[in-house]
Amino acid sequence: MHKHPISPSPEELASELRKIARINHDLVIRVVTVLNILFSISDYFTAPAFWLHFLLVRITITLIFFLVYFFQDRLSMHPQWTLYIAYWGCIIENAYMYNVIDAITLQKFTFAFIATYVGAGMFAVWNYRLSIWAIVFSIVLNALLFSMLSPLTIEEYLANGAFLTLMVSIFSIVLIHSRVSNMIREIQYRLQLAQANEAIASQNKNIVDSITYAKRIQDAMLPDEANASWFNNKGFIFFKPKDIVSGDFFWFKPSQHNNENIYQLAVGDCTGHGVPGALMSILAISSLDEINASDAIQPPHLILNRLKTKITDSLKQRGEIGEQKDGLDLALIHLHTDSLQLEFAGAQLSAILIRAGEIMEIKGDRMPIGIHWGEQSSFTLQQRDVQTGDWIYLFSDGFQDQIGGKEAKKYLSKRFRNFLISIHAFSAIQQREAIENEFRSWKNEQDQTDDVLILGFKI
Repeated sequence: MHKHPISPSPEELASELRKIARINHDLVIRVVTVLNILFSISDYFTAPAFWLHFLLVRITITLIFFLVYFFQDRLSMHPQWTLYIAYWGCIIENAYMYNVIDAITLQKFTFAFIATYVGAGMFAVWNYRLSIWAIVFSIVLNALLFSMLSPLTIEEYLANGAFLTLMVSIFSIVLIHSRVSNMIREIQYRLQLAQANEAIASQNKNIVDSITYAKRIQDAMLPDEANASWFNNKGFIFFKPKDIVSGDFFWFKPSQHNNENIYQLAVGDCTGHGVPGALMSILAISSLDEINASDAIQPPHLILNRLKTKITDSLKQRGEIGEQKDGLDLALIHLHTDSLQLEFAGAQLSAILIRAGEIMEIKGDRMPIGIHWGEQSSFTLQQRDVQTGDWIYLFSDGFQDQIGGKEAKKYLSKRFRNFLISIHAFSAIQQREAIENEFRSWKNEQDQTDDVLILGFKI
């Protein structure tokens, strides 16, 4: 269901309007206070006969400006009234000047009156009713002072600026109303956006927290220190999920058969990465644990066969058209440490053996653990004799598929094999550091393409 954005409360809207009004009105009052004094210099040349009267009027009005501005916080005065009172002061000041001067001088003073209204329209933040009251007050006051003080006829009065000023004052009402209306809409959109961003941030945090907790579960499924102690003394794991959780996983199990130590090691690469891949990895790990729960050790290819059956049954895959092809690729080895025999079976993943600088790739079958449209029904068992000092590597395709380098291309398998040859004489710790540096250098500023997992150990 589509949810409309929540409208900001009247209190939030009023608070934002108050902030904007405070900024605008404080600026206007400071400017007008200074200009009102400076205009007295212009009065000396424009209307010298009235200069002293005008100066007293300007000083009085300016003092009111200053007092209103200075005491607004102490009086808890809303910012709209701070400017509104000053605005009325300008109306009184200009109305008096308008109605004691001659026609020629009136034309010169018209600009000041027009500037008052236009300035209010551009900077005032109050509702249009206050503007209407100000205009009505201005008309009444001017009519009263005209009848009492003006030396002009009504025709001269209107023709030399009064009528134009009246039109501008009416325009200022429209300008203030339009500006404040647009400002209110902008504030509403901004507050709605802030609320939406806050909601997204909250949802994102909940999602990240959930995924982070899921990582704890996934980490708990990976081999514990007791099972991995033999491996950690002889090898390394470079494990770099693309996201918090990973579709790649590794699996160990030390066993004994006929008084011989056998170590089972596997690297898996599930469909996708992130949460979908992690769910698949948990399913795969738990299935491997279940298949290998008994003391009897099955050959790797039979384990892969059983794992494929479990995965397809769990995912309810029936080979129907349009069905999702979720599953995983897997490389599984059994290392017989006494007889130095290596058994391998792979589902689209290979193993690499490096001996004295010579590389041998043990390729897996081109068939995944999951639904498959090919004809092959069973995985293949491959056996190799190994020697002390040999290095064995199991890996997903994440490193080879990483985009990077100067031309932003994939790392590719050939470069990967040559790199392993170049570091195989290093210690396990040094190899892991070299892989970390190579991956970082190759990826550079590019995004990580996929989960990356490389497992290497020395015989």
